[in-house]
Amino acid sequence: MKANSNIIIEEENPDSIKQALQKGLREYNYEFLGQYESQKFAIYIKDEETQVIAGIYGFIIAKHKTMRLEFVWVHENARNKGIGTQLLKYIDEYAISKGCEAVQVSTMEFQGKEFYGKMGYKQIGLIPKWFCDKDEIFFLKKL
Repeated sequence: MKANSNIIIEEENPDSIKQALQKGLREYNYEFLGQYESQKFAIYIKDEETQVIAGIYGFIIAKHKTMRLEFVWVHENARNKGIGTQLLKYIDEYAISKGCEAVQVSTMEFQGKEFYGKMGYKQIGLIPKWFCDKDEIFFLKKL
């Protein structure tokens, strides 16, 4: 890689740079989207040994009545037992209670494509062969 005294690579603590970039992007976006804050959340299920066996992590942008699911996971031993369905039904109720009108999530082609369709999500986009030659699929559910 060619050295450049103006370009810095931060690998040890990139979160401080992330915050600066996010602040700048939000200031730019303000003209188009208005000021908003996101509220992070985690909803999860534990087993008898208190280990997390399933859950969802995401955020809500209340001003825009939108929820984004960033991580949805069910442990391999807990799959096909209705836990994912239970969590997504709970997410619908939670989103509505927070004033959301839509929930957005993405998944890889080998993960939850059929599952999200069964749960009422509509495919709204796709990035073909984007990671490890696999498609990333974007879903939206209107509440």
